[in-house]
Amino acid sequence: MRVFLVQTAQGLTPSSGGYKANVNLLRMLSAQGHDVAQICYGLDLEVDEYAHRAKAKGIKPNVTNTILPVIDPKGVNHKILIKTFTDEYKVYNIRDELNDRMQALVRLFADRITEFRPTHVIFNDAITMKVTANHPNRSTFKRINIIHTAEQLPFGPFVAGVDGHCLAAKVEDGMLRELDGIWAVSKAIQDYAWTHGTLETKFLVHPSMTYMDNKTGGMPVVRNNIDKHEIGMVNPCPHKGLAILLALAKKFPDMKFVTWKSWGTQKEHQAQLIAHPNIQVVPTTTNTDEIWDRIKVLLAPSLWLEAWGIVVTEAQLRGIPVIASDAGGLPEAKIGLPYCIPVKTVTGERHANGDYVVADQDITLWEEALTKVMTDGEGYQGLATLTATRASEWLNGLDDHAHEKWLLSMMEEKN
Repeated sequence: MRVFLVQTAQGLTPSSGGYKANVNLLRMLSAQGHDVAQICYGLDLEVDEYAHRAKAKGIKPNVTNTILPVIDPKGVNHKILIKTFTDEYKVYNIRDELNDRMQALVRLFADRITEFRPTHVIFNDAITMKVTANHPNRSTFKRINIIHTAEQLPFGPFVAGVDGHCLAAKVEDGMLRELDGIWAVSKAIQDYAWTHGTLETKFLVHPSMTYMDNKTGGMPVVRNNIDKHEIGMVNPCPHKGLAILLALAKKFPDMKFVTWKSWGTQKEHQAQLIAHPNIQVVPTTTNTDEIWDRIKVLLAPSLWLEAWGIVVTEAQLRGIPVIASDAGGLPEAKIGLPYCIPVKTVTGERHANGDYVVADQDITLWEEALTKVMTDGEGYQGLATLTATRASEWLNGLDDHAHEKWLLSMMEEKN
């Protein structure tokens, strides 16, 4: 197979769980002997770092630089720098600068697809869905959309609930139904697609490589964080359960909380966080070891239809207990481990600014779970051991060829 991925967010060192899974799908397919490439946004320093790592593994990065001239609707000339290189996983990367020159990017996507001659094009955005539908070589490749959020789908209560998602619902609905495959990353997303849109999807857990240690490629190192004192949360914002975090910080002023900003964390949310002296706010990180080496327990109090919750799985594989809500796919990510607490999830109702309306939450069970994990040393050690053991068994039980077999099956179907 020749698999081409269009990555619409940071594609080299993505902090978002969904985009991290996209990259690792390519890496796994490459390890299984298939030719893979991605087009993504990136920084020069990232290209240099990845090229260096490729050389260290005996792979020639073959870095190239190309200038793509662009004339915007006002007649102003612009230049987009395009870099290509092969990384340590033998993934061919086409990197461009972040910009809003849409027509140039559409042309770039189409041209690169032509050059790579893919058997499959994978994406999770409407632009690529349209580009591939009208591509002159359309009959030569299969088109697959990855659904990472319910907001991507053009129907149901959460349609267009996140900026940039689903800009033309009726059109996108029609295009979705013409695809060769739609990958739902959780049963929760699969159920949503069928319930609200009668849309058939293929449920596949993220590739196991998504959860492997970034440096060694092996199983993650299990921590022994019983002596740590901080409670962590990633991407604090209203629909991720910011209110629950703030309520817990107020209830337990002697406990220390640390949060990592991400795509949902706005200035007003940061202001709410730093108003509590026992909450520290730090920048987002692509090196999640910084998180796992620091915290004793992870909070995942999401209130929206969480697609899976990769951060939950990552923490559990390292023996770090997770106190999560039961929203969306989080129970799937929890794999039956404590704690998974019922919450009042968002309904799709929104404020005037577009944010979801978040209901008041009862934090009693959160208080009890947090008190138990943070104060019962023997109980914590037992839970940490159980967490690491069961998560490891779960990961080892995944079929590493599930995605490969699904993609290959499309080539066997009659057009």
